[in-house]
Amino acid sequence: MQFSGFRSVIGSMWSVDDEVARQMVSAFYSNLVDGSGRLDCTRAAVALHKAVKSLRKKIPLEQQIVFIHIGV
Repeated sequence: MQFSGFRSVIGSMWSVDDEVARQMVSAFYSNLVDGSGRLDCTRAAVALHKAVKSLRKKIPLEQQIVFIHIGV
């Protein structure tokens, strides 16, 4: 994906439960929006960190550690 021009990529290192993925994506995008309501791609790493942190007690550890951010 980065070779196609994307500055950062979020992915998983192995398979993830569908419900966990849905929750993580929802939390991730809610943290990716800046104060003006626009998506801020420079916040991708922080948004992923906050998403995992917010779901820490709701999803099993082995499902939390699969998500990675690559890029700037």
